[in-house]
Amino acid sequence: MDETTLKRLRLFPVITALLLAIGLVWWVKATGPTVLTFTTGSKGGLYHSLALQIKSVVESNHDDIKINLQTSAGSNANIMLLDKDKADLALVQNDADGGKSVRSLAALYPEVLHLICHTNAGVRSLGDLSGKRVGIGAPKSGTEQITTKLLAFAGVKLKAKDVAHSSFGSMTKQLRNGKLDAAFFLTGLGTPAIGGALADEQLAFAPIHMGLRDDSSAETNARKFTMGFRVHYPHVSPQTIPMMAYEGKPLAPVPSLSVQAVLVCHKNTDTTVIERITRTMFKQRAVLSQKEPTFSNLNEQTAQSGLQFPLHEGAENYFRRKEPGFFTENAEVMGFILTVTLLFW
Repeated sequence: MDETTLKRLRLFPVITALLLAIGLVWWVKATGPTVLTFTTGSKGGLYHSLALQIKSVVESNHDDIKINLQTSAGSNANIMLLDKDKADLALVQNDADGGKSVRSLAALYPEVLHLICHTNAGVRSLGDLSGKRVGIGAPKSGTEQITTKLLAFAGVKLKAKDVAHSSFGSMTKQLRNGKLDAAFFLTGLGTPAIGGALADEQLAFAPIHMGLRDDSSAETNARKFTMGFRVHYPHVSPQTIPMMAYEGKPLAPVPSLSVQAVLVCHKNTDTTVIERITRTMFKQRAVLSQKEPTFSNLNEQTAQSGLQFPLHEGAENYFRRKEPGFFTENAEVMGFILTVTLLFW
């Protein structure tokens, strides 16, 4: 065997390795973009609006990530879809039941419980709801879950026929036409639909407390009541609806409570993809806030605190500033160099 043949044989493994590397890079590109199913809430609701903005900012910054939005009944329905592996991303309440497959990306904003009543119903506290016709949210929604627990805690007795398991829009209509005396809405502060409901002079806020004679501030009353409720329902926080938050209403702060809305994903969603989505949300916070003011609540400290569902590894990599591995970060560049090297050879 001559020397030239020996040299060619020695180079064979190198050539094979280069070809395999090029083939791998080509295969990764040929598989196309990562497609994620994002389950939100009802169309026109705040969850859906937030998801639209997240989809827009992620897709505009990452050509290889595509997000398909899917409407749902709300938080609890989203948890079930994730657990059944029928969704990759979702918006849920931090108090949602279940979730063995759910991992957190970030808490986005506090969802505040709004109690809106017909002015002639005489509702001045939770205790006044007994015997009234009350809307508690859509079936399997987060509103229904927290409201059911709250009414049981407050000892409110309602007849089954007087309880409306309805959507946001349906409950508003029933309040206006007198078919309901009161209804609960769990949503972010400033939600336009709440302002629209209060445009009807026959509708007004009622405080969420027991109505005990107390001259304390709304903030103090909210804290006192919520601390007791938290013993039975751990993920709530005291909250007030600020004065004139809705075009001149309310005229004074209203005691209430809140629970965090969290962007979550399936535990098996690609780590690098989740890290990129999390990073993009925080880097593009100004853009998101201009489109949807609720995103102004987004900050890294509160985004990680008090989460019921553990952080996904990708989100944790962002918050801990764990950079992706060298090969992951430079795969395309390395593939290009290998291609040029082979062609030159």
